[in-house]
Amino acid sequence: MKPLYVRTDDFRLAHRLLSEFTQRNLPVKQISPSQPVEQGAYWFGTPEEVASLGGRGVAVDADSVASTVSTWLLSRQLESPPKRLVVGIDPGPRPGFAFLADGVVLGKREMETIDDAIDSTVQLVNDIKPLEVLVRVGHGSPVHRDRLVNRMLSMGYHVEIVNEHRTSSGQPRHAHGAAAIKIAMLSGKLVHEQRDVKVTEGELRNLQRISRQRSKGRLSLSLEVARRVACGELTMDEALKNAGHDASSS
Repeated sequence: MKPLYVRTDDFRLAHRLLSEFTQRNLPVKQISPSQPVEQGAYWFGTPEEVASLGGRGVAVDADSVASTVSTWLLSRQLESPPKRLVVGIDPGPRPGFAFLADGVVLGKREMETIDDAIDSTVQLVNDIKPLEVLVRVGHGSPVHRDRLVNRMLSMGYHVEIVNEHRTSSGQPRHAHGAAAIKIAMLSGKLVHEQRDVKVTEGELRNLQRISRQRSKGRLSLSLEVARRVACGELTMDEALKNAGHDASSS
């Protein structure tokens, strides 16, 4: 891959661009606007610099570096599908989610649910159309982890379980997106078979508590139904509806 160029006299913009590209594992060179770039290479500068110098310039301002780079990267992936898409997931009730194309970090975020992480993976594969898909899941939060592993395997993706203890150093407690990037970048143990989802009694009691909160005390899920929710056979909303709860009347 040709290096990208930070080609601007705006010091603040240059600093933010260099930091963004470094975090995304992209090769980058910093030059002044008067210096030439390699033929066919992309460069980033202020809107005024891009309008003046032309070529494959990408206009950006210091307050929109992350969003501009994300949009540019996604447009490039649509032009030329990557060989390998790697999705990293930090499992939990609100999982961290990150994705890399041929080693380049395209994005990270925190999902609301496990199902959101699964749906986002499918959408990415449909949009980017990589030759190979690898999903790396952190080894923590066993129930959420095994649900993710089983669903990803059922869709034909390669799946690895990564030791999360190697991803947490220096990260704030709830930095799930950052942890997901580290998970995506580390090789793990390849999983070939579906896993038994083992739910603890404490997790089932917690789901019963959540069902009482959602229904404002009108009902509590049975242990069997709570187990089906924990294993991903039902969503909480589906379980409450089947039990007779009308969410619109809450």
